[in-house]
Amino acid sequence: MIKKNLDLRSFKIPLGKLAPQESFRTRQGDLLSYRFYPAWCDDLVVLYHGVGSDSRYMCVLASAIASAGIANVVTPDLRCHGVSLALSDKISPSQLEIDLEELLIHIKMQRAVSRVILAGHSMGGGFVLRVAVSEVRSQFAKFVALAPRLPTSLNAFYEDYGGWISPEADGGFRVNMADIFKSGQEKLHYSPEYSAAVSAPDDVLTRLEKLKPNLSVVIGAEDEVDIPSRYAELFSSINVPVQVVEGLNHLTLVSKPDAYLSRF
Repeated sequence: MIKKNLDLRSFKIPLGKLAPQESFRTRQGDLLSYRFYPAWCDDLVVLYHGVGSDSRYMCVLASAIASAGIANVVTPDLRCHGVSLALSDKISPSQLEIDLEELLIHIKMQRAVSRVILAGHSMGGGFVLRVAVSEVRSQFAKFVALAPRLPTSLNAFYEDYGGWISPEADGGFRVNMADIFKSGQEKLHYSPEYSAAVSAPDDVLTRLEKLKPNLSVVIGAEDEVDIPSRYAELFSSINVPVQVVEGLNHLTLVSKPDAYLSRF
């Protein structure tokens, strides 16, 4: 298999599309942050980011969804990212689901919301799969997973994760980000507790096949972290629609979304 490396050099965040960071306090007393992209409708997409960075890099996709009138979009900073970067990431298995519900309460107090779609990229996509088979899945009309992180037992990653992630023996992992790309706002280490809380369960495919949530999966044909053909095989085997987008890699999947916006 040809070795691929995730390269950040060509990935830019267009500041003109970036919504301002907002924050709210949960009933547990923690301050969490998000960005909001408005549209002229009552539907809402909750769109989660991946490892290392926060919601900033999702701005092109979020703007495209909102500008197309598909839905309002909120891009949360997962706990221990954004304004909560300094919080301990030794969290309970259900903490991120609790945070998601807290976010929905906060958003619904500010505006009318009719239908909620849960979406995410990479680690955020893995969290989408986790929620899709959890007890809180009924709150969402649809799920969209973009190159979602899958359990290691499914053998869906390139051997070195495109050089992007270094797994640790205890279940945690490190993010290999070159110094030139660091701004001091990155999260570069994830505890085993956090990894467990944000990841899809090992039997996620079995659960998806049984529960049959309204789920779509999208991955770039040139992905450097995940193996597109393996994703197509795994999800097709349980009758989950999967789209492999030619010409896109792990990051351009969210910076050039026109080919799959209809999935939302």
